[in-house]
Amino acid sequence: MKQKFFDVNLIKAQWSIFSIISTITGFVLAITGVPNNYNIGILVGFIILFIIIYILIFCYYKFLCNHIELKIGKVDLDVKIGDLFKEDGIKVIPVNEYFDTQVDDVIISQTSLHGMYVKEYLKYNDLESLNSKLEECLTGYKYEENLSRTEGKTKKYAIGTTININEYILTALTKFNDKNEAYLSMQEYLKFLNDFWNEINRIHNGRVINVPIIGTGISRINPVLSEQEFLEQIIWSLKTSSLITSKSKINIIIYTGDKEKISFSELKNRFKK
Repeated sequence: MKQKFFDVNLIKAQWSIFSIISTITGFVLAITGVPNNYNIGILVGFIILFIIIYILIFCYYKFLCNHIELKIGKVDLDVKIGDLFKEDGIKVIPVNEYFDTQVDDVIISQTSLHGMYVKEYLKYNDLESLNSKLEECLTGYKYEENLSRTEGKTKKYAIGTTININEYILTALTKFNDKNEAYLSMQEYLKFLNDFWNEINRIHNGRVINVPIIGTGISRINPVLSEQEFLEQIIWSLKTSSLITSKSKINIIIYTGDKEKISFSELKNRFKK
């Protein structure tokens, strides 16, 4: 995990533990009594203990910690390292505004969650089946027809349009320019998050929802945020959404390759109960 050795968040965690230990020790010593010539030794012992506790906490967050649990309103939130497609429950897949299914590294990148979802679906079904299912689920949603588009689909849906297909939730996150390049402004991204959580509140029905760090794959979002900042923004948006009034279980899944970009100690301190 991403974790600096000298970190104010570690100091806060270490001080909490050290305070408890030192209070108990001080109480015991006050009762039993300690000769004055032992005072220096006790002081040195406390300093060594202080350092050891700090190092242990650092090692935990740096090498051992792979998830943290937070309580956001009535939502049980688990932020963890994992593979989105292997998680139990509903998986959220950000897609483009056309709900395209053409995985060719032009319309949809094979390495994007959108591309991996399409390939996962096609393991057991055909492309016609997927397109038919998408059309069915999108019935009733407003769209614009972009007949000038020469590749991919032509029906363009509003950002935040969200549908549920079996164990997946597909949500329209990105706009496409005339070169099929994904982009989104920060204002649109923040509005998307608000709409997204409201849609999750409508859809989840008590099911576990697995969410990736939405937004990290958009190279043309401005201003550019780090993975940590995207993750924190997602959690902040959850805190202000209608979903927090509904008892639910949400997992935010961090791709294994991004774990060195995320600080759990910082998250825990920022969103502590």
